[in-house]
Amino acid sequence: MSAAAALFLLLAVLQGCAYFSREANIVYMKVDALFSARDIEIEINTSFLEKYKNKVTITATFTVDKAMQNPIGRSLDGDLHFAGRAPEIALPLVGEIANAASEKPAIDLVHSVEGTGRSLKVSGAWRIWPEHPGSAPEDQGMPLAPMDSKSPDHVFEIHPITRINNLEILDTFRPVEGFLPGNAHSTFEIFQGTECRLTAEPGKVKIVTRKGLYNDVEFLLEVADSRQIEVPDGRFVFASAMDLDGNLLVKQLRMVFVRDTPPEKAVRLLKKGARLHVFGLPRLDFEEISRRVKGSQKDPALLLKSLPYEIMIIGVYKDAK
Repeated sequence: MSAAAALFLLLAVLQGCAYFSREANIVYMKVDALFSARDIEIEINTSFLEKYKNKVTITATFTVDKAMQNPIGRSLDGDLHFAGRAPEIALPLVGEIANAASEKPAIDLVHSVEGTGRSLKVSGAWRIWPEHPGSAPEDQGMPLAPMDSKSPDHVFEIHPITRINNLEILDTFRPVEGFLPGNAHSTFEIFQGTECRLTAEPGKVKIVTRKGLYNDVEFLLEVADSRQIEVPDGRFVFASAMDLDGNLLVKQLRMVFVRDTPPEKAVRLLKKGARLHVFGLPRLDFEEISRRVKGSQKDPALLLKSLPYEIMIIGVYKDAK
């Protein structure tokens, strides 16, 4: 079954068909999940969670162990992946350059240090999301050997990347031509229905949730509150998520915007009720995790609610939905 799914994925890529490429990837993820544990356990240092709960991005000293030679085809998202380690993160790490086919200088920088033990200063949106974990727990701070794959088991990404050394690539925050993100209705239904168990431990928070969750979604964002939270590296906007026909899916979510990217510029002046047709990536919501852990002393049920997530907006479509 796993081989059949992989073959279907390969044929779809060769055909360059966005729909079948995506469906094959979903099949592959589901089949893979049948042969491994359903859940992933992630342990995050409390100090790290508190530091980044209201930050959009992270800057890391990234030692590149393995990198793709060329970007993934646009029908599968058009990113270039590279794997390695960073002391600021202390988890298996993958960096992703979005719309990478147009970013040869950035790719060349990655390849210039690949496997040499030298590092790059890499900035971008931080993401923890259980799409590509393995079976072993992810415990922040455990010693890491060099990655032996460009796509290792991982939950932590710097994705999308905004800067490598002195090279800024903010304009990569745009929809990928030929790529079909996740359907809004089915994707948000999965996100909203995913269970999560939190445990507060000395100096750490343990997060146990389902593996193999979808990685992207296309939807209508409707601003729910004119008061936007501006932070040094971007902004947070509370908004509703709707399908492309305007049907309400989630009444209010925290949406994340990286400073000076096209999506952040598009949302800056929007008032309550304004809409954007967007492409987003989910990540764990550290602010909500922190709130639940702190509140659990009075209300232990907070530790057993659904998965706390937010959506990072990485592209705005030009149409006026």
